[in-house]
Amino acid sequence: MLFEKNHLVLGVTGSIAAYKSALLTRNLIKEGAQVQVVMSQAATHFITPLTFNTLTGKEVFTEMFADENAGTRHIELGKADGILVAPATANLIARVANGIADDLLSAIILASQNGKVAFAPAMNVNMYNNPVTQKNISALKEIGYRFIEPDEGELACGDQGTGRLADSKVIVEEFHRYLHGEDLLAGKNVVVTAGPTREYLDQVRFISNRSSGKMGYALANEAAKEGASVTLISGPTNLSTPPGVTKISVQSAREMQASLMEYAGGTDYLFMAAAVEDIAPSQQDQSKIKKSSLKSSLEIKVNPDLVKNFREKDSQACIVGFSVEFEEGSDRSIDKMKNKGLDFVAWNNPSKRGVGFESDTNQITLFAKNGSRFEFPKAPKRKIAEQLIKTVVEEND
Repeated sequence: MLFEKNHLVLGVTGSIAAYKSALLTRNLIKEGAQVQVVMSQAATHFITPLTFNTLTGKEVFTEMFADENAGTRHIELGKADGILVAPATANLIARVANGIADDLLSAIILASQNGKVAFAPAMNVNMYNNPVTQKNISALKEIGYRFIEPDEGELACGDQGTGRLADSKVIVEEFHRYLHGEDLLAGKNVVVTAGPTREYLDQVRFISNRSSGKMGYALANEAAKEGASVTLISGPTNLSTPPGVTKISVQSAREMQASLMEYAGGTDYLFMAAAVEDIAPSQQDQSKIKKSSLKSSLEIKVNPDLVKNFREKDSQACIVGFSVEFEEGSDRSIDKMKNKGLDFVAWNNPSKRGVGFESDTNQITLFAKNGSRFEFPKAPKRKIAEQLIKTVVEEND
């Protein structure tokens, strides 16, 4: 879970988008967070405190001096692991930028002890683009506050433009990166390959494999969390592109190779998590082959070795390969690391329950070319990706 054992303050201010904060609250709680909701008075006109009380099981604070124990409440809540204001209005942003603490939420922000405060703005496009608002946002960014940029589209008033509250999943992801990222890959260029490739026999039929892409997407997400500039080269999947990641969609092994080779020479880390199909039909029909024309055997060709070819063009990048092996997986994986010029190879055995293809979890043994071996017990792929990146970076330094 992204926010396990984290105590968070969720500030809700007076925007029509306040109703979206209910779903955001649920998502934060699902990720393990203890959420204390603090609402501005204006926010209570758009959604009731009872909604958040029901979701969190906690009293929702709306006033600075609601009871006799309120005198230092802003100090206590300022000790939270992180403060997220979503939606954040132009008014709240302006007050914080100018050091004004005239309600409970703004006082909590100014009293924050770890400085981990993020704003997810939501307002009319003209208010957002107003030079005063932009000046306030720039001033807060300069001193370390984080902004989760609003989306562009149709606004509640009917106007078109930037100002819609970012999607709840994006807010959760961006806030997690802000709280937990250690900038292990700050300034680094990272390429991740993910998913299967498809090798078409005709316009309908293809050879492929069971890869879901989940491991590669988790690695791209974690690399972005650690401050890298991330390019994700992905075969066909049903997964959403992680926030802040540049995605290149491909189909075949040769298409993936062409995209991958464009980054040879300028990549610091390559995580080769894609399940590149080893074989392809020797010929591809440009229409659907009729059943009556199908042959009893299929002539195939071997696809290029993407990671080996990449290494031949780039001797500097740290390359992490992935090895799916059943029998003698340890020896086979180490041989693969040596033969392909890898710096690390991650071996997983998909015969184990909850490991490898299509699963949300994984279990990995990581081998390094210096002879080191690391065991990552079964865990969610996001957790495996976090451990893997941290180990690779530490060992590669």
